Amino acid sequence: MADKNESQHGDLENGKLENNSTTRNGDAARSKPGAAATPIQPPNGGLEAWLFVLAGFFIFINSWGISSTYGAFQEHYRTELLPSYSSSTISWVGSVQSTLVTITGVLTGPLTDRGYLRPVMIVGHFMVVFGMFMVSISEAYYQVMLAQGLCVGLGAGAINIPAFAIISSKFTTRRPLALGLASTGASIGGIIFPIMFRKIAPTTAGFGWAVRSIAFINLAISIPTLAILCRKPGTRAPKARMVMDPRAFREPVFGTFAIALFFQFLAYYIPLFYITTYAAVKVGTSTDFAFYLLAISNASSFFGRTLPYVLGSRITPIQILTFWDAAGIVILFSWIAVTTTAGMIVWVIAWGFLSGVLVTAPAASTGHPTLSPSLDVIGARLGMSWFTAAVGVLIGAPIAGALTDVGKKDFVNAQAFAGAVMAAAVVGLIVPLVAAHRWNQKKKAGGGS
Repeated sequence: MADKNESQHGDLENGKLENNSTTRNGDAARSKPGAAATPIQPPNGGLEAWLFVLAGFFIFINSWGISSTYGAFQEHYRTELLPSYSSSTISWVGSVQSTLVTITGVLTGPLTDRGYLRPVMIVGHFMVVFGMFMVSISEAYYQVMLAQGLCVGLGAGAINIPAFAIISSKFTTRRPLALGLASTGASIGGIIFPIMFRKIAPTTAGFGWAVRSIAFINLAISIPTLAILCRKPGTRAPKARMVMDPRAFREPVFGTFAIALFFQFLAYYIPLFYITTYAAVKVGTSTDFAFYLLAISNASSFFGRTLPYVLGSRITPIQILTFWDAAGIVILFSWIAVTTTAGMIVWVIAWGFLSGVLVTAPAASTGHPTLSPSLDVIGARLGMSWFTAAVGVLIGAPIAGALTDVGKKDFVNAQAFAGAVMAAAVVGLIVPLVAAHRWNQKKKAGGGS
């Protein structure tokens, strides 16, 4: 049975079951008297599949777009709203939020597999919008933590992994490109939200209306998203799966992949949280310019989410992930040498591109048969892999905050820490990289390409 699943999944990876799938679905429809007349779209595209990509684009604005904006909030909290708290303490708000964006998928991924896409999406979008409105009236640290850290984080996490899962289930050979296009929503949100926040917060409208303006955009975006995804009940996987299968972590390939994601995301949010503070304190840029650096980084990530998959059709997602994790080691250690405005701009563009790759390649990689034995477990496997990533997200920025002395303009320890743990991520990716390569070579030798 395992061989059968592997063979079928492998064919899907190369787009070879499309015609057979369409034929079988058509035969099934004709055999049922009340079957719908509308033909079922092929698994590698079609109108419905690309509508899901559009919905995924909106979801990424409302999840990763908000999460990647926290650097703007971090600097405002440090200087205006919560000046009595340390940078490390304040960064816990963003860390909790970002952690929940990834870890909540442990529950919502399998729920999507079981056919509960509609309630997951409705509850998730409500929590994002409600949480942002609550942030706008927050005045104390615990209020910010509850509203932005917990409520927004849980809501964004509820809709994040299902977006990866439903897009993955609609595409085969185009899966990396589809995921990359959808995830550009995070770049768009990461450009718009920091600029909006910086333009509105210092005016007479103040912090409250700056956040409420973002919340209204979240609300407006959620309407077409729900219209697309909630038109029909979710599709239930053939077999009910456990929310988390601990046996998967004991698989050498999946286990080392999950560990690699832990180290990768231990480093991932450190620059995103501290770009603005580093630019203003260490480099000496203006506060306005420091905020715009975050938008520049997110704009650059747009190309990191798409170009590697457009230009490298012969390169697998796991190869892309490993290469750019290795590049991340160089980029993070080079951050130590950045002391000028021009150098800061160049570095932010490079990091932004890399960050775009690092958030999309793991999801695209998880669809490979060596990591997900069959398509009906992709949601669960995505949730489990992001669970370990979430632990890294949770503790990475606070550790960096503890290693940083803003008063003395000393960021070196945090920068070196980020580079070192990224190196550990590359080591962890060696096993899944080799396994995927051997699987692909074996399939080619058997005439599967």
